[in-house]
Amino acid sequence: MNLTAKVMLTLALVIGVALLTASLLIGRSADAAYRSYVAGNRHQRLEQAAALAGQLYAETGSWADVQDQLNQTNGMPGHQGQGRGQGKRRGQEAEQNHPGQGQGQGGQGPAGGDYLLVDSQNGAPLAGDGPPLDAETLAQAVPVMVNGQEAARLAAVLPLDAMGAAEQAMLDQVQRAILWSALAAAGVALLLGALLVSSILRPLRRLEEGVARVAHGELDARVPVQSKDEIGQLATRFNQMAANLQEQEALRQRMVSDIAHELRTPLSVVQGGLQAILDGVYPLEMDEIHTIHDETQLLSRLISDLHELAQAEAGRLPLVRQPIDAETALTQMAARFRSLTGPRAIELRVRPPSPPLTVDADPDRLQQILHNLLGNAVRHTPDGGWIELGAVASDKRVRFWVSNSGPGIPPAQLPHVFERFYRGDASRTREEPDNAEDLGYTSGAGLGLAIVKALTLAHGGQVGVESVVDERTTFWFELPQIERE
Repeated sequence: MNLTAKVMLTLALVIGVALLTASLLIGRSADAAYRSYVAGNRHQRLEQAAALAGQLYAETGSWADVQDQLNQTNGMPGHQGQGRGQGKRRGQEAEQNHPGQGQGQGGQGPAGGDYLLVDSQNGAPLAGDGPPLDAETLAQAVPVMVNGQEAARLAAVLPLDAMGAAEQAMLDQVQRAILWSALAAAGVALLLGALLVSSILRPLRRLEEGVARVAHGELDARVPVQSKDEIGQLATRFNQMAANLQEQEALRQRMVSDIAHELRTPLSVVQGGLQAILDGVYPLEMDEIHTIHDETQLLSRLISDLHELAQAEAGRLPLVRQPIDAETALTQMAARFRSLTGPRAIELRVRPPSPPLTVDADPDRLQQILHNLLGNAVRHTPDGGWIELGAVASDKRVRFWVSNSGPGIPPAQLPHVFERFYRGDASRTREEPDNAEDLGYTSGAGLGLAIVKALTLAHGGQVGVESVVDERTTFWFELPQIERE
């Protein structure tokens, strides 16, 4: 059973239960209201008949004549001409609806009328024979007043809320109207519900189609967002997910291409050198072996960087954290790079923090971060330029920065500089100095800044870059601070 059928079945069940409950409650209320109306109307007629009985008794002085007159007129003034036949039919109707009730209440009048005159004290009939009324029925009887005093009581032969044939037919008609109204309301509710369910499930079906397309590799699949409700938000999240997947797939393909390119160059050098030696083109000399060895080291370094980056991004990079003085870390790293900056007349300066700051970090990883940033700065600083390292307190963190003069980074490239294998303008890449190997400093394959970001995030820190084209570039990262005592 699909979702549409389940929702429609649930909707039909809810509507059915709701309308059935409403019909039962309305039917009972209508029945009680109609019986109350009938009882009130009959009680009013009983009071009129009691007033008429008092007048007749004052004129005749005979309860038998009064009972006979009430039977002939049904207790209503001005109905003397209706005769005994109607009273008899009413008596027969009462006997059919409530067998034996007339006799049980002391018998009816000679013609089987609707009312019975009884004694106010013991409930015995004042005209005719029959047992006295019980106390409850006598209490419901209406007093018959003669000269301002209660002379008797007038009781109804039938209960005041008893339904006759006409009344019952009327009540049945009302119950049928309620039932048909409930059925009509259920039909309209189901129709409107079907339209509503269709409008709700239509976006879900489109979302399902979009998911199926993405599952089959169509990462450019998108679904229209037609509302701002939960389904609209779900569609928005799906579009964002698909866009992210498409972007990640593009990055993955570019990374695979870049890796293949970066590995191809040293492998080609190694393979070509070895083949040339085997073919006797190159003599087996130490210079050739040294060249091949350098290329294998580059391959090893590239593979090591990729493995380290993967561990950091997966959160599995081991960190041995301990307190580290920020000024010491900066000074030591600057001293290592002076042999590279001196020959090119690059001014390398350190701005130590004041007061001294301590960070909670892995010392090897902190040196690796500073090494990559400082190497990147040396690579892009022109001869005669400057490089500056420093640190400052920043909201319970220590912010390190490496700033350098140079061509800067265009704004469009700033969001991508920390991506693996990303390179901006190729003209910004400089040849490395001859003694770069002594520091383990090479141009790399575009992994240095990606490793900086991964290592910083592994410490729970943040990383960023700011640049002014043709003026300067500043890379910064933040690590947790340890308060000094």
